[in-house]
Amino acid sequence: MIRNSEVTYGSVAKWLHWLTALWILAAYVSIYTFEWVYHGEGPMRGILVRFHKGVGFSVLIFFALRLYWRMTNPNPKLPESMPNWQIKASHASHFLLYFFLLAMPLSGYLGNGSGVQYGIFDITPFKETGFGIWLLSTLNLTVEQWEFPIDYFHYQLVGPYILWVIIAVHASAALYHHYVEKDDILKRMLPDKPDSID
Repeated sequence: MIRNSEVTYGSVAKWLHWLTALWILAAYVSIYTFEWVYHGEGPMRGILVRFHKGVGFSVLIFFALRLYWRMTNPNPKLPESMPNWQIKASHASHFLLYFFLLAMPLSGYLGNGSGVQYGIFDITPFKETGFGIWLLSTLNLTVEQWEFPIDYFHYQLVGPYILWVIIAVHASAALYHHYVEKDDILKRMLPDKPDSID
């Protein structure tokens, strides 16, 4: 089943969900390897930074695809037994998750001074684009003044703290529903089991 139904997610939504999760994990692994293992130095510096930027750009692409698919495929209905506070909490956590899935790669690009090598494409740094030059001139900001709050948001605030908390809440809620409530909240996002052969 490709499209979502009232009771479960379709294969496209499932693939987009788990591939986005994989990209986020890869982004964290690469940047923490860069910081904790190599301490930001050495011959692996360039490779890990380029990989991190490329993965971040992939998150941005998959976010756009997920948002489009979500807008054109209504989510399955929540269980009627779910309390109202859980429904509100679910909507709030999903909103925050989507917001930061956009904000993190976008802030990474906006505060990045050397652009992104994405496969065979070279993506120009924001500060060197026509809009970037115009915006900095209009706001009368230097590149350093522009990048400082964006880098703080990306590297010091959301990356190491806020996004982890939101992801942990998201995963914990799914596990709670699976093991405590014993409903289908988690199951409907898991890959379909192949048909058994008799």
